[in-house]
Amino acid sequence: MRRWLAGASALLAACAGPGAGRPGRAEYSFPRAFEASQLVAVTAGGERRELLASVRRSGDDLQVTLFDPVFAVPVLSARAQGRTITEERLAPGPRAGDGVRLVRLLRDVLSRRYAEGAGTPEAGGWAGRVRLSALPPATTPCRFPAEIEVAPRGSGTIVRVRTLDVACE
Repeated sequence: MRRWLAGASALLAACAGPGAGRPGRAEYSFPRAFEASQLVAVTAGGERRELLASVRRSGDDLQVTLFDPVFAVPVLSARAQGRTITEERLAPGPRAGDGVRLVRLLRDVLSRRYAEGAGTPEAGGWAGRVRLSALPPATTPCRFPAEIEVAPRGSGTIVRVRTLDVACE
């Protein structure tokens, strides 16, 4: 569980650098209000772990809950409202502060702009690369990537997030 949480934190830290957009290039940014269900797979050291995630964003407010995929039991829940961030550890494994770090980093990922050049939208930062796949056309009302892949620099960890369901408000 801790390895997964470290991987999830690495996923989110990978976007902590400046956005990849350049003037004159198309850019993608996440919707300002949405609710998404996602499957998160972290591969590190030859080991693969999966969790389910429920992410809700409304402007700058954010709520994320991580679930054990087998039993659908919540493991960690964290919320940001304005500048206040709270967490609730719901099962053994998460350390104090994991939820706060997760929300801060997730806020950062969601605030980035991703260059949409001739290929897959991507953003790099000081910690690594984030690549969005299967992004719907710009005319789609609730435009959200079907997959997100993160390769944190120097960690040997790959994090793949598959969106199972999403609704924009």
